Amino acid sequence: MDDLIKKAESYVAASNDHDIGGIRLMLAPECSYRSAGVGAHDGVDAITTMMQSFFAANPDVRWQVEDYRWHSGHVVFDFVIALGGTNSSGVEEIHFDKAGAISRIVVHR
Repeated sequence: MDDLIKKAESYVAASNDHDIGGIRLMLAPECSYRSAGVGAHDGVDAITTMMQSFFAANPDVRWQVEDYRWHSGHVVFDFVIALGGTNSSGVEEIHFDKAGAISRIVVHR
């Protein structure tokens, strides 16, 4: 459980660094991504392509996380996203497969 929380922390750090290569290494091949903001994306290529476009369009984007917690078999955290001079909050879930790779990301805003 603690190791998966650390992996979630690493994922957020890579996102704040816009490190697509680092994020790619964390994702399971069959990973899915769901967010009202950027839609549904399935598979590593689709997810990283979306992220590349998102980071290019929003070079100042940054996530601040207060706490990571284990909940019903996955990591959950509250975040504040700074985007385009405004802040908004949300909740993110990161699910992992048996090998410890990220298998599903769900963003609630």
